[in-house]
Amino acid sequence: MLELRLDNLDQFVAEAIAAARFADTALAEDIIPYLPTMHRPFAKGVRNLTGPDRLFEVKTLPDLEALIELMERAIANGTIEETVYDNSPENVSCDGWTRRQRDEAAEALSRGLIVILELRDMLHAVQDLLATRRVLERMHAEA
Repeated sequence: MLELRLDNLDQFVAEAIAAARFADTALAEDIIPYLPTMHRPFAKGVRNLTGPDRLFEVKTLPDLEALIELMERAIANGTIEETVYDNSPENVSCDGWTRRQRDEAAEALSRGLIVILELRDMLHAVQDLLATRRVLERMHAEA
């Protein structure tokens, strides 16, 4: 990611738009088909916000955050954790370890989550830079 500097604002906006394009694909292929049926309409609504004309609307980030929570819950529900014990004499480091197995839906949602988190982070960076610009403009006006 670029260094968070005000003179990089245009580049951050461009990268956020590119990240949204990847998020659109992830929503279509790895998220919407694998979410529980009752949450798919919401995810489709989020997908409608990923176009360049709507990406920077006020509701985009809160909707992304809500989608992330839905995805994390669905991933947790599709993940089985088991402790594997190793009592062999060669094992001197520990008695066992945790093995995680995901079902198909949890695996797909995990792939999609990475892309959605990247988009969220890019949008936060753009918001931070815009807030910085507003504060600086106000400070210069008061000086």
